[in-house]
Amino acid sequence: MVEANASEWARFGIEPGWSFAIRHRVRWSECDPFGHANHRAYFEWFEEARNRYLETVGLAPLSPDNPGPVIAETGIRYRRPLAYADEILISARAVRLGHTSFDMEYAVWRDGLCALGRAVLILVVNATGEKTPLPPRLREGILARDDCAG
Repeated sequence: MVEANASEWARFGIEPGWSFAIRHRVRWSECDPFGHANHRAYFEWFEEARNRYLETVGLAPLSPDNPGPVIAETGIRYRRPLAYADEILISARAVRLGHTSFDMEYAVWRDGLCALGRAVLILVVNATGEKTPLPPRLREGILARDDCAG
């Protein structure tokens, strides 16, 4: 998946308020027997968008000693079905920053909104499972991209 450029946003119908999006083509393996993109594919797309977004805003590379995001809650509202070979954009943004947690939203776009997702993430040190505060570099990177997250 490749980060989308600004000229693609209008073509896919991305609404204002989003700051990051990646391109994707729906794969055959992501479809169910009825030819629709399967619900699990959306979670995988959101995961890829989240990881790429967090890399862009300054999350340190994951390791046992570096904190990483753990999903505490997630959900999706489906608006329109997608099918094999559909060209889509998947957007991601932070909408709330806490001390050790943050909320993100994701969306899938093709001729407008197809699905809207959300997740509550907690920053955890993988080696210990301990919650940890958001590092200043990560907080600043998120706020620079998504000022509504403050």
